Amino acid sequence: MENSQKFQIVSCSGASNTGEYADKVARKLDETGNANMVCLAKVAINDQTLINKLNSQTDKKVVVLDGCPVNCALKILGKEGITNFIHIDTTDLGIIKGKTPVTDEKINEIVEHIKKIA
Repeated sequence: MENSQKFQIVSCSGASNTGEYADKVARKLDETGNANMVCLAKVAINDQTLINKLNSQTDKKVVVLDGCPVNCALKILGKEGITNFIHIDTTDLGIIKGKTPVTDEKINEIVEHIKKIA
């Protein structure tokens, strides 16, 4: 059953198609009201207000969406001690780095997958 509670999403926005997928999925979840998109760059520059907010999320889930197995978003959150989240890598969902064209159909498929688990 799909969870209707809004969650936080932190996303890779890398230069490859996989990063584009992660970014577009996060933006779509934010635009449709399912999630609040969080700025990964602010976490990377040690924005303590945002880091404290993410660390205090007990009533809401945090989803970390990476574009590839390098897992930049996961590593950035880990460096700041943020550990309470669901981690997803787009390549685990059938996206092949440098090969899979970015399509609305696949974006929607990933969005629906995240809505079911978040």
